Amino acid sequence: MNKLHPDHYADLKKSGLSDETIEQAGIRSIAPGQINKMIGFSIPDLSSAYQIPYGNGFSRIKAFYEKGKEFYADGKRKPRYLQKKDSGNRLYFPDKARAVLKDVSISLYLAEGEKKALKACQSGLPCIALSGLWSWKNKNEDKLITDFDLIVLKNREIFVIPDNDWQEPDRMGERKNLKDAVMELSYRLLDRGAKVFVVLLPQEAK
Repeated sequence: MNKLHPDHYADLKKSGLSDETIEQAGIRSIAPGQINKMIGFSIPDLSSAYQIPYGNGFSRIKAFYEKGKEFYADGKRKPRYLQKKDSGNRLYFPDKARAVLKDVSISLYLAEGEKKALKACQSGLPCIALSGLWSWKNKNEDKLITDFDLIVLKNREIFVIPDNDWQEPDRMGERKNLKDAVMELSYRLLDRGAKVFVVLLPQEAK
């Protein structure tokens, strides 16, 4: 298996991923001097990262910061995941899910986050991932990203599984717009002929 930084390996194992799953996904640690070069911009206090390849040259990275420097001065958390500037949104297809994209007889699960998709596939559920609940579309667009064209959607069961905080208020007590993201995604999948179900996770799940 590719040698991973101990913190990176621990993070992946915390998500329940086996060594085989990590290896098959091609996840690897990035040399600190390569991080800013990969994403095309600088993030202060970024100490290390690992890369999650999507294929066709696209990837996202999981960022790790110097201890105690995970937040900006205004209290806002620094981004935990990063990708190359202006690279747009993509769907994440683990190999086990990619193999069934054309088979409408097999239900497909759509999770929020690559590690969740990998864990689901590891457990026998064909699952793909969005990087965030609004990532089914690109900025200034109001349609599904083209990666959805790789999936036969008509007459297929799609189970959308947002993180369990999607209906909760933000930390200031204001309503978040994540419910809108889930509903709008569902409507667009329905327009493509899919049979859509939204899965509500228990509050202790993340």
